[in-house]
Amino acid sequence: MFQVDKIKSNLYGIVGFRQPFNPTNAILDTDNQISRSGYYVTDNPYVKIESLLDVQDYKDIDETNFNLYLKRIQESSIINVCNQVFSSFDYRDRNLLYKNANNKVEQESLIDGFVGYKICVSSEKNVAFKITRVLLDFDTVGDFKLLLFNTNKKDAIYSKDITIAETQQEVVLNWVVDNSDITYKGDYYLGYVKTATTPIPYTRNYDNSDIMSYFSKLSFEKVQVKGHATETLFDLDLEDSLSENIGLNPDITVYDDYTSVIIQNEHILARAIQLDMIISVLREYSYSLRSNAIERKSEDLAIRILAEIEGQTGNDVLTITGLRPQLLGEISQIGMEMKKLRVGYFNNSIKSSTLT
Repeated sequence: MFQVDKIKSNLYGIVGFRQPFNPTNAILDTDNQISRSGYYVTDNPYVKIESLLDVQDYKDIDETNFNLYLKRIQESSIINVCNQVFSSFDYRDRNLLYKNANNKVEQESLIDGFVGYKICVSSEKNVAFKITRVLLDFDTVGDFKLLLFNTNKKDAIYSKDITIAETQQEVVLNWVVDNSDITYKGDYYLGYVKTATTPIPYTRNYDNSDIMSYFSKLSFEKVQVKGHATETLFDLDLEDSLSENIGLNPDITVYDDYTSVIIQNEHILARAIQLDMIISVLREYSYSLRSNAIERKSEDLAIRILAEIEGQTGNDVLTITGLRPQLLGEISQIGMEMKKLRVGYFNNSIKSSTLT
């Protein structure tokens, strides 16, 4: 699994388009001309900016939107290649922290200060988790701010204002913690600052209601920091253990995330992204919604484009190694390289600089 938005923003510019010599069509912005890998889509003889202008669906498109159109082609190819490489099932665990029945009768007694869960993550580099939602069990109404801290940063990496109006509520969070941020690793703290006006949670003293679920590669511990009154990270030396319930029952998914390994080793994907972009452009030629001069020149163009994409073999024809077979070969090679990286990530022994 990988974070789509982060992959798009970080890999954009790995492949580029060359500015046409014809000044009439020299409309590419700086971003679309960048190629960190040295691969250019327009190095394929069929891919020309003039032709793309002609086949895209909007006849009167301006320069800004045309460049956005080219950017989207690259972003789609980036994600398409990554999806083909990382197609395996990467989930490890998903559960509520508490899943046993609880008797909502007694109120909990908490000290003023920060109360929450300390979350420790495995040392494996690709382990990520997502707090999809939190179930709230409070006996009284009121407001507080839910905070998620990482020990590498003073301010919360996520926060959400919570209003308690019922004894059982669900709040959707979708907070993602992966290995592509500067706050990765260290320890995490999920909780809130308890004051005299904070809602009071129920106790968890019914049968096994206070037993926490097991999570692969994560561990949880209830903690408190007496007297801590701000929404910033506390002095870690002041952390104490906590036995009382704090009213938070997070729903957590644990999975393998390869966002960082993709970003740090983008060069492995460059050729495949270039091939996928060329195929996308040639398909645009074939599927254009507008009649255009290129197609009217000869019906033979469609046949040549198909041969360029799929390849051509035979005794009586020139053999053409198609773009799609080349792409599949690249995907296979990338898969083998990424397998090495995955093993290294599991064993904490790989560095991207070891690849050539």
